[in-house]
Amino acid sequence: MNLLFTAFVAVFMIAIVKQLLETNVFLRRLRDAHPRQYEKLGRPRWNIQFGDTRFREAVKYIRAKAFADLDDPELMRSYRAIRRADYAAIVSGAGAVLVTLAELLRHGA
Repeated sequence: MNLLFTAFVAVFMIAIVKQLLETNVFLRRLRDAHPRQYEKLGRPRWNIQFGDTRFREAVKYIRAKAFADLDDPELMRSYRAIRRADYAAIVSGAGAVLVTLAELLRHGA
């Protein structure tokens, strides 16, 4: 069970990193190919600053698929990769929780 839990956690971590990297690819493509839209979003970039909402708003823009009218296959490819990474993170996170619950039940928590 420990190996299964470790595998789920590893997949979860890889999926999160993949999602962040693909989001950066998306934002670079938006910056380079669609500068007007990039400016409209406030020139977002990935950073960890709680007061800066540009990245969070850019993620909402991506998740809402608001870029679809740009008709850009590269943005769509990045969007699909982000969604796949999201699903992988959700499934692997749920798997880790289920393994933990199974262990608790098995050992009579």
